[in-house]
Amino acid sequence: MNLTPKEEAAKLFIEEKFTPALHQIIESRNPKEYKKWGGNACRQAAIFGYVFLSELLPNYKWTAWDGIFKDIVGGKEVEYNHAWLYGVDRENGRRLLVDASRNHHERLFMTVSGNRYPKDHPSYIHMKELKREKLDVADALRTDEYYTRLPSMKFIELLRDMTN
Repeated sequence: MNLTPKEEAAKLFIEEKFTPALHQIIESRNPKEYKKWGGNACRQAAIFGYVFLSELLPNYKWTAWDGIFKDIVGGKEVEYNHAWLYGVDRENGRRLLVDASRNHHERLFMTVSGNRYPKDHPSYIHMKELKREKLDVADALRTDEYYTRLPSMKFIELLRDMTN
């Protein structure tokens, strides 16, 4: 299913502005820790992406998720945690899966039939979800961002400045 013009605009914002700004802030403020974790910022992308997508696509009810996955990465079977966003249009039930911060798979912003990664997508063939939990975004926004130690609302201000 194709994205609507509003969804396409949100996708472009996330891909071309939000995700690069998020990584730039984190890497510039704490390059050592960012490198230690391999440039991973999926939880930040899910939590802060929730805020921006709630504004860009307010007709969607967004939830942020964290899961444990088994996958083939660099030719080896590994387990890792990863966070993503799932949205359901309140009016027509249309569903979106948004994965804005992948390092070893294609990032996704796509329509789906449910809150699952696409089994038929070539980048996700070997990925298996083992466990998941819904993230408490409101609680996360009351804490400091992990890498920068900035209060979450200050981090959002920086993101807004860099994406406007």
